[in-house]
Amino acid sequence: MLGRQGSSKFQTLPLTSVLFYNVSLTILKLLSSEFFNFEFLCVLGTAPSHGCEIGECFEAPAQDPWYRAWSEAARKAEAVAKQATDSGDAVAARWAYLRASNYWRSSELMLRKPVPEQDPRQLETISKSVDNFKQACALLDTPVDFLEIPFGDDGAHLPGYLFLPTPAQHTGAANGKIPVVVQVQGFDTTAEEFYHFTVAGALPRGYAVVTFDAPGQGIVGRREKHRLHLRGDFEVVIHASPSCRDLLDLDRVAILGNSMGAYFALRSAASDDRIRACVASDGFYDLGAQARERIPGWSRYLSRGTVDRIMGLALRFSAYQAQWEMGHAVFALGASSPSDAVDKMQGFTLNRPDGTSMLANIACPTLVTDARDTLFRLEAQRIYDNLTQLKDGESKAMWNPKGVGQGSLQARVAAFSHLHAMMFGWLDGVFGISRPSAKVK
Repeated sequence: MLGRQGSSKFQTLPLTSVLFYNVSLTILKLLSSEFFNFEFLCVLGTAPSHGCEIGECFEAPAQDPWYRAWSEAARKAEAVAKQATDSGDAVAARWAYLRASNYWRSSELMLRKPVPEQDPRQLETISKSVDNFKQACALLDTPVDFLEIPFGDDGAHLPGYLFLPTPAQHTGAANGKIPVVVQVQGFDTTAEEFYHFTVAGALPRGYAVVTFDAPGQGIVGRREKHRLHLRGDFEVVIHASPSCRDLLDLDRVAILGNSMGAYFALRSAASDDRIRACVASDGFYDLGAQARERIPGWSRYLSRGTVDRIMGLALRFSAYQAQWEMGHAVFALGASSPSDAVDKMQGFTLNRPDGTSMLANIACPTLVTDARDTLFRLEAQRIYDNLTQLKDGESKAMWNPKGVGQGSLQARVAAFSHLHAMMFGWLDGVFGISRPSAKVK
């Protein structure tokens, strides 16, 4: 048996899902389940940017299930933040609010079921994560603008953030303007989470960062009014993003994405000439094809209801990871059933209807990364090979580090310093940014 749903303690069973890909990870095992272990490392890896306290992290899995454990950790961090605020310790308050936000995000992550219904705790929990993060932003040493990006014709907005470096952190460009990176989220991430993935490394290097929740992500995928779902044509979303702030250098704009976010970044770079560099980290090429490969051919002769019953039975006897993945797919795609989710995945492809690749349109320098240790099937080499306008080793590059400590986990989890050094070093070269020697005298 799997044990309680959302439990971090059960042993991983062989993955028998008809849909999702799984490999065995050779990584530091802190929890018995590879899936929960990976998500635990996602939290633990934010310690350098104050997204967690290591001791608090090791207290959390001692409780069960996952939602309750991380919610309790979040409440404790909130209490520390409020006490520090009252006593005038802005640094302690900022750090504690960052931790609380990250713990709330982690607790909400496991509230998924493979049926089209929303757990009422999802909106409440993710709202707490957003509120805590905004309180932390008010205490940062660097400026932050809260964004509301108009999207669609019915009054919907995409909430986001513009993080700016201080004048002392500027890169010293001749025009006095700041290079900017647009960080796009993926399948299950939030704008707040990417403070640790990207913003914490960008600001000290003089880069501004725009990050926002797109359809199906963060608060946008959970709110009651103007709730929006993931869409494969992400270029529509990125075209809605405004060119804001006169102090930003619009000749040095990069787009970054991890996992599904890499797919979104590539779709955007193929159609938006405002983008001058692209980082596609650990992406897929064709999610629909991956889904089709794992659905038996005879299923096309069955009714939709029969297929859903078979998929439901298969998921019931699969490892929790497969149940979670399908549950989140149904939820984030706005699907009515597992088979409807598979249908909606067909639009998540880098191929045009005629079979040619959209990536042939990309003219800006592109960094592609791969991950040796992953829970999911990646297609980094296929992405790299289809960047046909770009020259190997010149306008396109591949990075595939070896070893968890060097960044071999998907999305560079638990090794963000290596990600930042590689990514921003590469962007410096693309944008012609030179820095003085950092030698210690």
